[in-house]
Amino acid sequence: MDLFKGSRGKYSRTFGRKVDNKPEDKSPLNRRQPRRRMKKLSDYGQHLIEVQVCRLTYGIYERQFRNYFKKAKGRPGNTAEELLVLLERRLDNALFRGGLAASRKQARQIVTHRHIMINGRCVDRPSFSLRPGDVISVKPSKAEKPFYKQAAGEIVDPRTGFWLQRTPGEFKYTVERFPKADEADHGFNAAYVVEYYSKFV
Repeated sequence: MDLFKGSRGKYSRTFGRKVDNKPEDKSPLNRRQPRRRMKKLSDYGQHLIEVQVCRLTYGIYERQFRNYFKKAKGRPGNTAEELLVLLERRLDNALFRGGLAASRKQARQIVTHRHIMINGRCVDRPSFSLRPGDVISVKPSKAEKPFYKQAAGEIVDPRTGFWLQRTPGEFKYTVERFPKADEADHGFNAAYVVEYYSKFV
């Protein structure tokens, strides 16, 4: 069951930003599209698009997203930055950031199929919130599967100093610290998302 009806490629074209799970070279945004006259959006319309892009990017349903916003709003500091940190701390996002999964959708499948352990214990919740010191690893019994054998040669390790670091040659990642908002590498305006939800929450 997906967040919205229809293909993600359709939404990539509608929003003019990549929200699908296809590789960059196969993204619908790279296809030639007929020129259309775009309607001028109201402030509400602009804010709503940012919300939809954000939710599609992280693969989160409305109710769950509102809960994230409530948590971010209740914390000291900038609400937009706190929201991004909460979203980045999700387990499925960490697997995607670490290069083990090609997309967050694939990362969610890996987690729900019970392939992943946190600190030696199996976790099947993609929304699991990570903390500094947590160690993410693939179950030894699952690491022999063809998917991981192929992934072993394709993983691009996170950059030096990133909040998530991989143990060389292993399917093991350590959370060095909490992520920062500017490391989120998002394609939406987080301030607009906060302004939108501030009217309802």
